[in-house]
Amino acid sequence: MTDRTLTPAERDILAGARDLVSRAIGAFAFDRVRVYSQSEESPCADGFYNPRSGDVAIHRDALADRHRTLLVLVHEAAHRVGHRGGGRWLPIADYSDRSRGFEHLLSEFAALLLGYLADSAALPEAVPAPAEATPANRRRWLAPADDPAVPTVRRELAHLIADRLPQALADGGFRNEKDLVASTGVHPDYWRTLRKPKVAGHRQRRGGRAWDYDKVGLLAEAAGLHPPVVWLGYHLCEGSMHNRPRERWGQPGRWPKTMRDAMDRACTDLEKLGHPYAEQIPALRALADGKTLAPIGDDTWHAPALRLLAVERARLRLITETP
Repeated sequence: MTDRTLTPAERDILAGARDLVSRAIGAFAFDRVRVYSQSEESPCADGFYNPRSGDVAIHRDALADRHRTLLVLVHEAAHRVGHRGGGRWLPIADYSDRSRGFEHLLSEFAALLLGYLADSAALPEAVPAPAEATPANRRRWLAPADDPAVPTVRRELAHLIADRLPQALADGGFRNEKDLVASTGVHPDYWRTLRKPKVAGHRQRRGGRAWDYDKVGLLAEAAGLHPPVVWLGYHLCEGSMHNRPRERWGQPGRWPKTMRDAMDRACTDLEKLGHPYAEQIPALRALADGKTLAPIGDDTWHAPALRLLAVERARLRLITETP
């Protein structure tokens, strides 16, 4: 059902409720919200979440009342955030109805809203809703490089690679992106991970997660980028999680040895590159040594990697606003 088939009152209720939930929870709460009157997937429900597409759906009958609309959207947003993560929340395995993880996430939402109320705090600024999907733009739904659930630093890296790619193909004499990746001998999963970044805390059961420093370095060089910048652009945001038990993710303390060793390699390479790359080494070492806190849901400590990406853009004359 398209937006045009709804009444003005239904459109207003849906837009207002979506805006409230997105402002309270985060821009990652929704991507595409569908309205249905009949569904083979969940015919008796007021709404459902489709983990295959990331879509949230709401029954048209629920749009007769704002309270009911909010109830459905908050519930389905909890499924989506539990499945995909975002902001302060990491992906969980038990995000389905009547599971402990899902119920805990709903409680987290309630506590967050009560905090706003108790502090007499305004909700964050509104998030623009995406346009109605059409055949021309349908592919752009859930584009990982623009997904607000994905850390900004990973999205910036993906955009840098995309912006650099045409010149890299020309410089290397490659026919296409596939040939560029094949020339490195690195499994294509690594490249796909860098190009289509995942949320922090994502753990892939099969395929590469672009962890290996040397393999990332080969891909970076093929794209005309500096290896430590690419590796840090993707992995710094997971430094306080990597090789730690889940209950200790984001907690204070030295990062695990595997992460510190990789950080040492990156810092050594940054030192060789000299100014201005080497300027970020003290901040990076402070993070790895646990002298700078790296909590989940706070991306301010990603700043060294963001600055390196900005430096790389300046070097390549792919200038954007400096983070």
